[in-house]
Amino acid sequence: MIRLVDPNNGVLPSQWIRQAAACGTILSDIPVTPQQIQPNSLDLRLGDCGFRVQCSFLPGVEGMAGKLDRYRWYTFDIPDDGILLERNQVYIFPLQESLVLSPEVSGRANPKSTTGRLDIFTRLVTERSTAFDEVSAGYHGKLYLEVIPRSFAVRIRKGDTLSQVRFQVGSPVLSYAETMAMLDEDSLILDSDLRVLRSSDLPVHDGIVLSVNLPRAQQQTVGYQARRNTPPVDLRATGLPKRRYWDRIHADSKPVILEPDEFYIFRSRELICLPPECCAEMVAFEARSGEVRTHYAGFFDSGFGYSSSASPTETAAGVVLEVGRREVPFLIEDGQPIFRINLLRCTEVPDALYGSRAGSNYQGQRDVRLSRQFSVSDVHEERPDSTQIPLEI
Repeated sequence: MIRLVDPNNGVLPSQWIRQAAACGTILSDIPVTPQQIQPNSLDLRLGDCGFRVQCSFLPGVEGMAGKLDRYRWYTFDIPDDGILLERNQVYIFPLQESLVLSPEVSGRANPKSTTGRLDIFTRLVTERSTAFDEVSAGYHGKLYLEVIPRSFAVRIRKGDTLSQVRFQVGSPVLSYAETMAMLDEDSLILDSDLRVLRSSDLPVHDGIVLSVNLPRAQQQTVGYQARRNTPPVDLRATGLPKRRYWDRIHADSKPVILEPDEFYIFRSRELICLPPECCAEMVAFEARSGEVRTHYAGFFDSGFGYSSSASPTETAAGVVLEVGRREVPFLIEDGQPIFRINLLRCTEVPDALYGSRAGSNYQGQRDVRLSRQFSVSDVHEERPDSTQIPLEI
């Protein structure tokens, strides 16, 4: 048996985050709420103002204040009814949370699942950072979020959560040997027929290589393509009609050709079941598979697709692929390997697993699921019409 839980090398759990908020390691004028704390991560909240900036940047030795003095176009307050962010514009937001980390604790950030599915590009920035989404060990200071809406204009408010940070000690990533052993010991990955896949069934190099699901069953929805020139998306909206914002991609005999500057939602062919002792992260950019960016979010908390009271064949969930922009048209076909995930150990098992909270939007997903702002289904969605596009785009 491999040793997954390791107090000296791993991602810190929800109970550590809760204690860190109570003792001043995580600081905020508005106390951290239980809703922000995930099994292995903390949702970060927008503050009450923002900056429209000329370009994306890293603060470096000049610091955030110096860079903002040079590249800020204007400052704006966020009113109670929110403010509209335009497509393809760069914004910087001070976050409500700041950190006072001990020397052995570092952090790493990812966009939240909903953020990625809306094609909102976000990156965490610290005061003098030289890398996005990285919080150096022992960091003391404020946090900022770079936000670039890509497909849709969006309305945001103070307190909205677009990104999350996880805290870690040591080296959480499982080695090649540990990954192979875990595949052989646990029901971690299932194929589309719900057969458990072992190390001999999957390519494993710098992570577990997985593929896209594009079955050719008649009229089955296999993906969505974002429409252009749509109304803005309010991040607190629910029940938005999918057809107003998305074109449905239905299955037929043709392959998918991804066009430059378009955004797509697909699903993995394989299903994942993460046990309580580990979490996982997708690799954002897989050059070996055709330079396709397959996600913005891509972090999976402990318990994703898992339940202690049911078998993996009942609970394992698909990975939603947020497929971004490429330089040239690119062909993808059913079962084509296009992304990979790294398994991460925990320092201890979280006291609440992913999906245990009522109203979880993405636990157990086996369809191609859009973000929570959109209706689960539209009337007559499966009927072919002018808004639906074949697999060749």
